[in-house]
Amino acid sequence: MVRIEDAIVVRFEKAGLRFEVLADPDAVMSLREGKEVDVPSSLAVMEIFRDARKAEKASESDLEKVFGTDDPLKVAVRIMKEGEFHPTAEQRREMLDRVRKQIIDIIVRNSVDPRTGIPHTRERIERAMAEARVQIKLAPPASQINDVVKALRPILPLKFGTAKLVVTIPNRYAPAIYGRIKSIAKILREEWLPTGLMLRVEVPAGYKIDFIEFLGNSTRGEASVKEEGEENA
Repeated sequence: MVRIEDAIVVRFEKAGLRFEVLADPDAVMSLREGKEVDVPSSLAVMEIFRDARKAEKASESDLEKVFGTDDPLKVAVRIMKEGEFHPTAEQRREMLDRVRKQIIDIIVRNSVDPRTGIPHTRERIERAMAEARVQIKLAPPASQINDVVKALRPILPLKFGTAKLVVTIPNRYAPAIYGRIKSIAKILREEWLPTGLMLRVEVPAGYKIDFIEFLGNSTRGEASVKEEGEENA
């Protein structure tokens, strides 16, 4: 389990009730990116609190009322995915630095200088981000790429490779992950079928594997993904 001093409070409020867990901030971000996380080891205490700082536990009846279960693990996962969190200043700096590095990794992996066809170096991208005063947020890196690239292009010419995928998601999962898909992929076509949601999407080529893994983790492997082809954009 994560140490209490390294954990953050993640808060979920609904129906006038408040629920909190003490969790590893990195694990919270990973869950929101669709990655697999060992939740029990990511919690400082396997408890759902009404007020974590006062160690006041939430009642089982309140858990049932809001989450439909009193299983602390299931409730903790939902709180970590959907709740609000406010890391300390030091934790925030560390998390933002990790997100910044991940964004730079994505740009390095997927882009080239269109004038030469050669990838930009990390150092060049870092300087351009500083010059453009790019603001990094505590959000999944892929969801910020479009805004970062838009800010960089007046300073640093960029050309990206893309992958087009045809995705089919069963109805029971589609509503919950549609917004997340829309934030990280360009939706070219969508169609609601009797069996699920069919999407034709475009993602950065280097993010293709991560995107497919996200779909698999979010649908327990039930999503269908077919590659339509890759092209430069």
